[in-house]
Amino acid sequence: MTRRQFDEQLEELKELLIEMGNLNCEAIEDAVTALETQDVVLAKRTKAVESAVDEKEQQIERLCLKLILKQQPVASDLLFVTSAMKMITDMERIADQAVDISELVIKMSKLPYADSVKEISEMADRVQEMVRSAARSFVERSGELAKEVCRSDDAVDDLFDTIKKKLTGIVHKEIEEDDNGEQALDLLMVAKYLEKIGDHASNIAEWVLFMLTGEHKKLN
Repeated sequence: MTRRQFDEQLEELKELLIEMGNLNCEAIEDAVTALETQDVVLAKRTKAVESAVDEKEQQIERLCLKLILKQQPVASDLLFVTSAMKMITDMERIADQAVDISELVIKMSKLPYADSVKEISEMADRVQEMVRSAARSFVERSGELAKEVCRSDDAVDDLFDTIKKKLTGIVHKEIEEDDNGEQALDLLMVAKYLEKIGDHASNIAEWVLFMLTGEHKKLN
């Protein structure tokens, strides 16, 4: 394999990672929109997006192995490729969390939606931006952007704490005439899955920093 071919395949790898990141964001957006609109059809569509994410993961794994085995890349390129292989594990798990949210949406679809936690939508917006920025930091080899992703996780954690306090209060009221208590527990799980997505985005950013420095440090 010539260096030109190697560079072309590195570009292909970057594009696949961006596509995988975009699919993750689509899965998150579909799951949260389905929650807000009680759209069971949209919730079920998230599973198809997850399947597309799994397919991208397999494509990226094959390409990374091809680059390592056929080209025997130098240190900087090897860090780039091995970091990509680490990142896609977290990216695949992000899609899994979106499906978990969708499954809760289907479970809650028969109950009136209690729009009591506007922070869930804000949390979803923030984690989508973290996922996009984490993938972009890899492609652009931007350590500063990767660090910003890790810092953003603090705001997501704060939102989760706010949501947990609100929903715990609803559960403790034990309102007998409706199912708000049960729904509050389900919404708390939605928030927990979003918080986990933020953690995975931070993990991706940490692998970007590993690619740039050769050191893997936990920043969150």
